Amino acid sequence: MEVTPDILLVIATIVAVFSFSSIIGAWTVKRWPWLSMISFSIAIGLFAYLHFEMTDGLTPLDVPNAFISVAARVVN
Repeated sequence: MEVTPDILLVIATIVAVFSFSSIIGAWTVKRWPWLSMISFSIAIGLFAYLHFEMTDGLTPLDVPNAFISVAARVVN
């Protein structure tokens, strides 16, 4: 099974959202969120990789379209 850019974009978005919320939560209790910062930088790196690998780059509508595509794959 081949991993498509849509699946990678969904994974990067989910990791970025969860790690960013964890960064904010750790800062509120005055701790350094090392693991969250590392996972957030990995998600940003995956976004950059996808931007350079896609022929026309990433556009803002690519993220919701990727979620719809992945949800359609799961349902089908």
